[in-house]
Amino acid sequence: MININVRIDVRDAIRQLADIKDRQLPFATSLAINRTAQKVKEREQHEIRDVFDRPTPFIQNSIFIKPSNKLNLTAKVGVKDNGFGKGIPAIKPLEAEIVGGERRLKRYEVALRSIGVLPEGYFTVPGDGAEIDGYGNMKAGQIRQLLSYFRANSDVGSISNSTDATRAKLARGTKKKAGVSYFVGKPGDAPLGIWRRSEMGLFSGPSKPLMPILIFVQSARYEAVYDFDFVARQTIEREFDGQFIQAWAEAERTAR
Repeated sequence: MININVRIDVRDAIRQLADIKDRQLPFATSLAINRTAQKVKEREQHEIRDVFDRPTPFIQNSIFIKPSNKLNLTAKVGVKDNGFGKGIPAIKPLEAEIVGGERRLKRYEVALRSIGVLPEGYFTVPGDGAEIDGYGNMKAGQIRQLLSYFRANSDVGSISNSTDATRAKLARGTKKKAGVSYFVGKPGDAPLGIWRRSEMGLFSGPSKPLMPILIFVQSARYEAVYDFDFVARQTIEREFDGQFIQAWAEAERTAR
């Protein structure tokens, strides 16, 4: 009988496989993390559309990703906390919906409170005379007009603040359009707020009734209706394993 012994030294092959694993594992892990983070972002954006009534594009696009890399296997998905220009950061209007509680003052509410128009402890809600945009928010032009009328713009001597002359001109109106003036009060049994009064001035047409523009309310609390963390955890649990298997297969194919 002839015995043939064949020895195969696999140590080098094992070392090569280990080297490939060491090099490719961080790559595959980072790839899976970032793809999962993208899924979380998409799911959060979908949740915003489901939870909120006509969210603005600014709010819908407020979810960001800070991706991982091979040296830092951590990705971050969150809500942007920086505003556009002088705008309010997206985290502020979303915060009350995520954690619940009393909402923060809006920028124009801060301005109105600073000059004593909005009493301490009060917030505002749009009245019947408020001009509402396609997203359910009060139009910026009308807010600017109110701030100008009550001289609530923050810069002392700002040209955007109404003078006595511009108020008088607004009240005069034209032959085709009634003039208007604004006041803070509580007409009869009506709620406290900012009201618009039609001034006939040059206008000879029919008069219009008093209209509430902003109603002052003492409570502006939100129930937590948007569970950001739950949506993220649920998506991670559902997505990561499959994303890692796919990423590892890609890493093996590209290994040298």
